[in-house]
Amino acid sequence: MFNHILLSTDGSELSEKALPYATELAKKFGSKLTVASVIDLYPYIGAIEVMPVGMDQWQDEVRKQADVALQRMRGRLQAAGLSCDTVVEEDAQAWRGLLAVAEKQGCDAIIIASHGRSGVSSAVLGSQTSRVLSHSKLPVLVVR
Repeated sequence: MFNHILLSTDGSELSEKALPYATELAKKFGSKLTVASVIDLYPYIGAIEVMPVGMDQWQDEVRKQADVALQRMRGRLQAAGLSCDTVVEEDAQAWRGLLAVAEKQGCDAIIIASHGRSGVSSAVLGSQTSRVLSHSKLPVLVVR
């Protein structure tokens, strides 16, 4: 049913809650797994004025954090007897970057974690997961 599953991670503890679901589905269906992290290399320009580091340092650190998150997920998948590809996508909007990875990699399902915010907090903070849900043509499993 699912030949290629895309698992999203931002390196947070929350995103790792989606890992057991991806593991079980991949085992059940013999699916290929790709784990993706979307990074924003050019943060809000106003933030530059108060950043304690230069733009090059910022970008290096963001890439490093994405790599660490992806390797952690890869290690946990390998411990479960699975292999995966990893992808770092650059986009100012995580939802858009995630959907781009899904298309480029030929994925047929997405697994993503969500805080489950609603109301004002969702409107103020935004929800990358809700944007994935509203823009994706693929099945999306949301883990809370």
